[in-house]
Amino acid sequence: MNFSRIGRLTALAAVLALPATAARASAPDIAVDQMRACAQLGAKPPGSAAGREQARRLERAFRDAGFTATREDFHVPLFREAGTRLTVGGEDVPAESFAYGGTGQVRAGVVDVGVGRPADYAGKDVTGKVVLVSRDEVFHRSSQLAQVIARGGAAMLYVSGSPDNLVQEGAVRFAQYAPAPIPTVSVGARDGAAVRAALAAASGLEATLEVAATREDAVARNVIGVRRGTTHPDKVIVVGAHYDSWHAGAIDNCTGIGSLLAIADAVRGVPLAYTVVLAGWDAEEVGLTGSYDWVARHADRLGDVVANVNLEMTAAEAGAPAIRFGTGGAKLNALVQQAAAANGYVATDLPAAVVRQISGGILPTDIQPFYSAGVQGFSTFTSTPYYHTPQDVPERVDPESLRRVSAYLRDALLALQQATPEELAVREIPNVAVHAPERVEAGAAVTVEVEVRDPAGAPVVGAPVRVLVNQNDHWARHEGVATEVGGGRYRYTIPAGETDAGMLSITATADTVAFMAEGYASVRLSGGALLRGPVPCDGARWFVEPVRGRVLDATVSAGRAHVVAGRVVVVDARAAGRAPVVLHVRARTADGRVVAQSREYRVCAP
Repeated sequence: MNFSRIGRLTALAAVLALPATAARASAPDIAVDQMRACAQLGAKPPGSAAGREQARRLERAFRDAGFTATREDFHVPLFREAGTRLTVGGEDVPAESFAYGGTGQVRAGVVDVGVGRPADYAGKDVTGKVVLVSRDEVFHRSSQLAQVIARGGAAMLYVSGSPDNLVQEGAVRFAQYAPAPIPTVSVGARDGAAVRAALAAASGLEATLEVAATREDAVARNVIGVRRGTTHPDKVIVVGAHYDSWHAGAIDNCTGIGSLLAIADAVRGVPLAYTVVLAGWDAEEVGLTGSYDWVARHADRLGDVVANVNLEMTAAEAGAPAIRFGTGGAKLNALVQQAAAANGYVATDLPAAVVRQISGGILPTDIQPFYSAGVQGFSTFTSTPYYHTPQDVPERVDPESLRRVSAYLRDALLALQQATPEELAVREIPNVAVHAPERVEAGAAVTVEVEVRDPAGAPVVGAPVRVLVNQNDHWARHEGVATEVGGGRYRYTIPAGETDAGMLSITATADTVAFMAEGYASVRLSGGALLRGPVPCDGARWFVEPVRGRVLDATVSAGRAHVVAGRVVVVDARAAGRAPVVLHVRARTADGRVVAQSREYRVCAP
């Protein structure tokens, strides 16, 4: 989960520990078994063998429970750290780069800004400096980095909050955006305290950070189970949990997977009024990419989704504080709270808007794309100091807590079947509609119009609207800010140089203090180059070439070339070093012609 643990929210609400009473006798033990089995696979990054095995297990479990099961694959850039070195005052300090942080070397003085909220910078000049920040339990690391960048910092040095000097990992930017422009590294709490002590003892303390990394194409996989409802078959409830993880991920997020599979087993043979979609999301840890992919892919059906239940870190150590957050109408909230009370599950309820505010503008889990699309729902979350460390293991999970929360979530889903569509028809977030041509000639500029309206249909004016353009699913191509043209309409032109071939995936985000709303569109490019290359210097080991025709064959001057489903060429360029790699492809285009093209690439040294 991309979420700093929430352990002290006393300024907002009293956090109550889970009670020690036993869960109902019918609570599913399968949640505990599946949590342990998931964690035994180890780290599960997108495209990994362990991730694929977990996806297969989800697919089998969904089918065994009476759901149809399908796979939805998508491409995502995967951050590969090639080397990180940190010295402070001439002494080496163990450190790891955050995913999607910047690369290169920085040598500069160190400035301590504490947590790194805007107020913490008062009276401090961090321009060109290495900015030292502490992990905060609510202010997300990506928001801390944004503050460093906005104030001209040269690098961010992040102090983890885990016991035993464990170094916490994670992403500081969503994978679908361009990487951060400055290096960002994480150190253990004990080492961070030593840096602070050295800084207090001597002014002018300098640090040197050096980060080497590449981005490689990975094919991630969402696993989707569907059971059609009997009373309201055209209305949908989505219940999802991500299965990717930095390490074993027993808490984050094998507990969520355990709860998901316990729910699937519990509703086996039980009539469901609504169509229920069970989702095993991939690539959450790198940017909520799996859930974003599903929402964008099914954008035309989002109006039929009446609720989203996100299973994030459903349990942790005994007595760990828990929260439940999201958006929902009176009926949904009442049914969920009743199910929790019946199973002895207690958590602090927080509105999604509050979580966005304290996190720095995001909902750092898979509820975000549903929230920003206007779908009501809620997410679980349980605090743990072992978040994103090698010590996130099954022994840290209290089995009774996991049984209890899984029983509550099961009962909440069943209770929602009794509500009418009218009772669940609640929208709190404005609607964003992206109007773009379905097809344009490659090389031409593309103008898109974004329309933002509040839940009552009135135009929303003065909302900053950002436009993100991806190709090859979730590879960043271009981004910018739209111009307001009046009446809740905003316009943006994608430059001609950004439309070479393939498919453009467009996300428009209206982001204010009060809300974040998003809309989607895609544009197919006709003609253009047969091949589209990766960002320069990416793909030292693997990269993907989308093409505008169906590939017949491919050869490469170094490494190997593969044809996958007739449309994608995967190139292993590890043998190339710094020498150019020549790729030759023959493809059959939509009009039946066979065309060929060779292209030279200069890849980075491994």
